[in-house]
Amino acid sequence: MEKIVLLGTGSAFPTKSRNHPSVYLNLSGKRVLLDCGEGTQRQIRSAGLSPSIDYILLTHWHGDHSLGVGGIIQSLNMLGSSKPLYIFGPKGTDRSVKDIMDTYKFYSRIDVVPKVINQSRERKVLSICDYDIYAINVKHSVPCVGYKVKERDTLNIDKDFLKANGIKSSPELKELKKGRDIVYNGKKIKASEATYLKRGKTLVYLTDLMYEDKLARFANGADVLITECTLSSKEKEKAKRYFHFTSEDAVRLALKAKVKKLVLIHQSQRYEDTDTLVEEVNGLCAKYRCKFSVTFGKDLEEIRIGE
Repeated sequence: MEKIVLLGTGSAFPTKSRNHPSVYLNLSGKRVLLDCGEGTQRQIRSAGLSPSIDYILLTHWHGDHSLGVGGIIQSLNMLGSSKPLYIFGPKGTDRSVKDIMDTYKFYSRIDVVPKVINQSRERKVLSICDYDIYAINVKHSVPCVGYKVKERDTLNIDKDFLKANGIKSSPELKELKKGRDIVYNGKKIKASEATYLKRGKTLVYLTDLMYEDKLARFANGADVLITECTLSSKEKEKAKRYFHFTSEDAVRLALKAKVKKLVLIHQSQRYEDTDTLVEEVNGLCAKYRCKFSVTFGKDLEEIRIGE
């Protein structure tokens, strides 16, 4: 993935250091937002990113995750965008998008295309160049979905093999990348010997939800899991009442899913200083001997996969 930037890492109330939730992805030149809270377009400018958004993938329509949608539409209108804007979201997304278009007085009307997701089981909902995006319904107080962005596996040519066999650059090598054997200088070269499979990277985004066993299957083996850590584990009852993760829920999910990197966002405004949550998470990771790395995401931070 060319770029993953946390535009906002807060929850219901934005704070001085944490904006409403949104994650910016650049997928082969296509710009994607995971959630679009209030102030998202300002964060895009602050991060020096292109405002020409192609897709908005909303987890749900609570205001802290969606109040920025109207602003993105207006900005694209004012930029004279001629391309469609696709807005994915849970049941009711078509009606919500229509309400936005009917309520606000835009200078013009770009083509805004709503796409409704209602999947009890994981399903591919979108393909963008070399990436497939999957979604699944999750349990929240309103219809809500989680997303997985999977880079496709690629067949790469083994340069050491080429060197050892005296094979130089040739148009025929393109066939090897397609998994086809070739004949080079009268000698048969098997694709199985001259290539190797490079596994695509996976990003999973889950926020505003209660723990379910199916989440570990959905996030299984992810290179990066971005998920909420709204409340302390000492507030389990409150978290359950409002359908949110505690620090323990987040660590448990990462552990069961065997992810490589856990990025925690969506802290309640009461934790402007996250020391309490950090201490809890570190203690849990030590207790369960977690092998994944963990960090509390910060606004405008770029997340790198594999680091």
